[in-house]
Amino acid sequence: MSKTGLLDLVAIRNNTPFSDVLAHYGLTPEKPGGKQVKIRCPFHDDKTPSCSINQERGIFKCFGCPEKGNVLDFIALMEEITDNHAYQAALVALDIIGAAREDFEKPQEGQRTPKGAKKKPNPSKGRKSPQRAKSGATEEEKPAPKKSVNPVIDISLTLDHEHEFLTERGIDPETAEAFGIGYCGTGIMKRRIAIPIHNPAGELVAYSGRWADGDPPDDEPRYKLPKGFEKSLELFNLHRAASMQKQYVVVVEGYWSTLRLDQAGIPAVALMGTDICVVQAKLLSEAGFKYAILILDGDEAGRLATPPLVHVLSQELYVKTLVLPEGIKPDTMDESMIDRLRR
Repeated sequence: MSKTGLLDLVAIRNNTPFSDVLAHYGLTPEKPGGKQVKIRCPFHDDKTPSCSINQERGIFKCFGCPEKGNVLDFIALMEEITDNHAYQAALVALDIIGAAREDFEKPQEGQRTPKGAKKKPNPSKGRKSPQRAKSGATEEEKPAPKKSVNPVIDISLTLDHEHEFLTERGIDPETAEAFGIGYCGTGIMKRRIAIPIHNPAGELVAYSGRWADGDPPDDEPRYKLPKGFEKSLELFNLHRAASMQKQYVVVVEGYWSTLRLDQAGIPAVALMGTDICVVQAKLLSEAGFKYAILILDGDEAGRLATPPLVHVLSQELYVKTLVLPEGIKPDTMDESMIDRLRR
């Protein structure tokens, strides 16, 4: 899991002028100099300037595509950053404004918190020519970045929905069959529990395979995803959670926690790990959710991952967190906690 260290991401965001970022990527506003400017959106094929930027507030919104956010979100999209996007974008921002990392580090325990981060401008450091885009092409020549998608697949597996691996985890055969989950005895998913992953439209885009027969061999991972599959573009169970037509969604780490909550009638999605990117947060808001309840596993990894996940999710939804006791996961928490999530 990526860590943010001691960097003050808020201070970096507040000290990164949008005008510097636009110049860095060779993007010229239609009428430069104002508090509110427009550019041709670099995230889709924009014929007329449709991306509006409030330089005073450091935010942007395109009226020709779904992209919006703050200056770090803009950098993350330009750099095609997916994992831990705020932190990685902050490092790029430091290069753009010519500041040193230590200028924006949070104070160690026992030190006084400074009233504001210092900034040491150095226009020549890391600055690309305003007349050139990062690819070296002029603004007119620069192609709009293409959004990746996971291709839809047409695969049918013969699965055992009553395998002991599932029943031991409280997953009844009816639920397993409804989710298309089961033990696979042959093929690339041999000796694994095959878990189908769908895009927001409910189309199959991959199978995740969880080793089911004891500990996997040294050359086999516990979980296997197909080569080329981009996990950061999907959220497990999103299409089913959205179909419940609730305003809230519970966000967890893994598949089994999602199934436990879904069986209880609670809309839930899995990150399939402890990282999130801006694309996944947008998927939740686009699915109609207004609120997210983040419940990570009750361990050190879950506690460390919570702040950066809240930061990304809060760009799109209202976020609450539920901290679990040590060693407890959403699929093992007691029924009283499940009842708290029912609305």
